[in-house]
Amino acid sequence: MILRPNDIDHPGLLDGMTLKFPPGAAYAGRVELSSGFLPAAEGPLPGTYAPGSCVPRPPWRPPSCHESSLLYGTPGALPGEWIALLPVPQRVLEACADLRAAAAAGAEQAVRSLIAGPGGRMALVELIRWATTLTDPARPGIEAPLLYGMTPAGNLTMTIGGHGRRVGLHVDTWYDNSLAERAAAPNRISVNLGARERFLLCVNAPLQVMAAALRDRGLLDGVSDPRFALGARFMQVFPDYPVTKITVRPGEAYLAPTENMLHDGYAEPHGQVDLQFSCRGRFLPPVPRPTGVSSGPAAARTYARRRETDDWCAGSPG
Repeated sequence: MILRPNDIDHPGLLDGMTLKFPPGAAYAGRVELSSGFLPAAEGPLPGTYAPGSCVPRPPWRPPSCHESSLLYGTPGALPGEWIALLPVPQRVLEACADLRAAAAAGAEQAVRSLIAGPGGRMALVELIRWATTLTDPARPGIEAPLLYGMTPAGNLTMTIGGHGRRVGLHVDTWYDNSLAERAAAPNRISVNLGARERFLLCVNAPLQVMAAALRDRGLLDGVSDPRFALGARFMQVFPDYPVTKITVRPGEAYLAPTENMLHDGYAEPHGQVDLQFSCRGRFLPPVPRPTGVSSGPAAARTYARRRETDDWCAGSPG
């Protein structure tokens, strides 16, 4: 099929996933939109990308008032309908202190050695313990916990595939769910343990919204596979659709439905190690902890039951 994007009506930002920041957090300037998609072959370091990869196309800009109204709202009930930022508890950061110091010094080999040693294992245990408290009590547990560091090289995206090349904006396929099941797939937590900001890059339109946009224009045939073809066709047909860039500060984490959206990470090349922890699970939108209430699994279950009514989950991004 020969596509002529200039002859196709281009949607603005579609109504998709909602973003949530911690209460009281300064969120001004932390969300930006790209000018669209760029074939990685036309961007920086093209030889490091797999054929057909796409990356965000600069320049970046703040969202308009209308776009902000689409991005910030009440999280949906399913994991694939929202993205949240949350602070990491101080006790967890303290367990990672040696790793964080080595990462800030740019000592990638030292970071790897620490991760493989007793200190790294203790840090991993503390990270897993905290991440587990964020999961749905009805379906607890996490999968694939990973603590790792990489020195940014200047690429516009971070993920490297099994072939040794970067894959650009992509959809995770750990569970190989059908398109209809993607919104209910497990989501992911990613913790920024470095000393610099890192960024979540994503298309706010979930896979079913992307499929609907293509179907409305008669361009869905042959590309309904949510693993690869659907996202590639969407980027090809709508090259000016904005990628959302969300700033994740040191000591913060994001929860995101990486099985249900085009995404990747980015960190600026600053000479330091981009240190992070990630795992998959059935994570719930976090709610604020009332003053004087203890932590632990029982408290986590209490907050989970309140997630539908708490002010944190209502309306504005702050």
